[in-house]
Amino acid sequence: MQLTIDELAAEAGMTVRNVRYYASLGLIPAPVRRGRIAYYGEDHLARLALVRALQEHGFTLQAVERFLAALPADITPADLAMQRAMITSWTSDPEALDRIGAELASLGLSRDLLAATQQVVERHMAGLATELAELYTDLRTEPWRRRHHTPAEAEQLEKLLPRIRELTLEGVVASFQRAVNDVIAQALTPTRAES
Repeated sequence: MQLTIDELAAEAGMTVRNVRYYASLGLIPAPVRRGRIAYYGEDHLARLALVRALQEHGFTLQAVERFLAALPADITPADLAMQRAMITSWTSDPEALDRIGAELASLGLSRDLLAATQQVVERHMAGLATELAELYTDLRTEPWRRRHHTPAEAEQLEKLLPRIRELTLEGVVASFQRAVNDVIAQALTPTRAES
């Protein structure tokens, strides 16, 4: 694949100005030059797709630079696609919590109770997310980071990760429901002193 900067920008879904800016930051490697014309390839396109995914996921440009700097120098476009898949498979609806909070408020729950509930949930979810991320990194994704991959392997992982996400979320909800049911059952079970 040999693309001019205009073609690369169009393929990446961004402006030529952005591509030049990202190149000036070192987010994409220098192009191959033939005379006065610069050509870009799959690696450039894959890096721009990863940059876009990281930014959409809330990374600042400095964080994007650090993330890319930590990648192996010989990373392939398929490996870059795999990195993008691992990050973007967990993208969520940014308005979901606001929508849920508004509905709970409309049901008569106080703002103080909603705020306290959100703090408890966020604290526990952050811990759970950290532990699950470590577990998945150790068990499933670390082998993907250690060697190069074919485009077919990267595509397989891109398809696999959303399903892992769905099953993980389903497991978290089911576990939470079971825990709530256990707490309710314990609260309703008379203690020896009450019997």
